[in-house]
Amino acid sequence: MKKNLLLTFFLFSLTPLFATNYNVDINGFTYSPDDLVVNVGDVVIIEAESFHPLQQVDASTWGNNGNTPLSGGFSSTSPYTLTITAGMAGSTIYYVCAAHVSSGMKGKITVNVTSSVSDNRLLDYNFTVFPNPVTNNSWLNISTKKPGKVSVTLYDITGKVVQHLVDMNVQPGEFNIPFKGINLQKGTYIVRMRTSMGSLQKQIIVY
Repeated sequence: MKKNLLLTFFLFSLTPLFATNYNVDINGFTYSPDDLVVNVGDVVIIEAESFHPLQQVDASTWGNNGNTPLSGGFSSTSPYTLTITAGMAGSTIYYVCAAHVSSGMKGKITVNVTSSVSDNRLLDYNFTVFPNPVTNNSWLNISTKKPGKVSVTLYDITGKVVQHLVDMNVQPGEFNIPFKGINLQKGTYIVRMRTSMGSLQKQIIVY
């Protein structure tokens, strides 16, 4: 019983205390609201149906009123629940009605950076690129609880190395380095972090 109570307390301590639930409804041929700003831990339920199929797209497709699916993105013909995770920090999530985007039926969700960067400290090692999609003012935030070598590498979508961002021995803590997309071609990239404790990777977009 005591172990269960301790486990419950630990799991509760990792849950954002001020998480908010949002509902995006369909009103005719529009989403309401169609422009949300959320935090890590929030939950967004986006209405969808067979007449209004939901499709996640990239920024370029969204701006051109297209419906080409984002690779690995979500799609649904029933209400879709999107939980905002730390990996989404600093990003903007674009979605459309695949059948009626030409009429302007689309929306976006902007994820705040502050909560996610703080959430990096919950893990033994983590990183966040913010904002994402990448701009000339983006940053790479790295957090680690143990000393040792940290390397962060940028890959294109085919797995080819584009750039070595970090390769150094670090002390426990958190630090930022500039991450500018000015010399990168538009598209989707993978950022992979390696440490003595393990590795993880996240997707970023440059446009």
